[in-house]
Amino acid sequence: MRILVAGGGISGLATAVALGRRGHHVLVLEQRPVFTESGVGVRLVPRAFQLLDQLGVGDAVRERSLAIDEFHVMDGSTGERVTSATLPTCRGRSYSAHATAHRLDVYEPLLEACWDLDSVQLCTDSRAVGYTQHGESVVVALANGRTVTGDALILADGVRSLAHNDAEWAGVIPEAEIAVYHTVIPMESQAGPWGEAAATSWVGTGWHLSHYPLPDYQYLSISATRHRHTGAGLFGARLDLEHVLAAFPEIGYAARNVLTMGEYWRAWTVRRQQETPRWASGRIALVGDTAHPARLLEDSGVHHALEDAVALGESDSPGAGVRSWLADYHARRGEQVRQVHAEAGPGQPEGPRVPQAASDC
Repeated sequence: MRILVAGGGISGLATAVALGRRGHHVLVLEQRPVFTESGVGVRLVPRAFQLLDQLGVGDAVRERSLAIDEFHVMDGSTGERVTSATLPTCRGRSYSAHATAHRLDVYEPLLEACWDLDSVQLCTDSRAVGYTQHGESVVVALANGRTVTGDALILADGVRSLAHNDAEWAGVIPEAEIAVYHTVIPMESQAGPWGEAAATSWVGTGWHLSHYPLPDYQYLSISATRHRHTGAGLFGARLDLEHVLAAFPEIGYAARNVLTMGEYWRAWTVRRQQETPRWASGRIALVGDTAHPARLLEDSGVHHALEDAVALGESDSPGAGVRSWLADYHARRGEQVRQVHAEAGPGQPEGPRVPQAASDC
């Protein structure tokens, strides 16, 4: 089966690995001139490592990540500590169940896994601008005027996905409501106990702020989230500190001091998923932020991307047609999300939660 993947970010490469290892010919279409990843840090939880293991890159990511031993929740208004939790190691194993990493630390092992697969072809300067389903195939139009044809198309093109322009997905893609502001600062530029192996979240009404060290303790990642954003869309916009502080006028003194550590910021609007999303229709499937944009935790985008990629690979079965395969993928992911929501329970507050203990990781 020839599968086209639009988007060469983490979700696109994870999808290529999952499907390439199943023997499919996968063509990844990346709009940039080189395959790379930017952005700030991510937190990796036990489930993320399980998924990375299934993709064959778990150990490589572990080697590049920083183990996190504690998780703190602070009152964003008063600056008081609400609770703390000691994060466990994996049962029967020596490595931590929780860690932090640069996005590149997750991306590059996936990229290397793609290079190692003869079934995966990586194409740069190939921005997909449209697609059409033709009976037993899908034709993707590229910005350079060329077209490519495959048996299925996986849209891994993020918050500006082609799905936004397709009436087939009307009502499925929700509106942007959350604004996330990121920065990374050198540890050496700050005094204080920032080098501890702990992740910290400051929680306020309608916002939260998180920070944690990145591998080698050379940088501190800071992420501030406004739960209901009403301004213009922010798609990687570069902002100065003044703009960020203006987005959090009610922030407490101690949390504000954390924000002022960052001088240069980038911001994104992230669409909150109100209902169970749809992952597939016909010969088209969505993965990662395209299907269900990241929720309030900054690590959830990577987690969703890995879940979708692994589910696509597991849904595939010899002899199954494309439509049956993608319908099974949709059903599988829907059931997984319903289970997560059921475990969380109704009426759970938004924002960071204390991580649960790991089992076997």
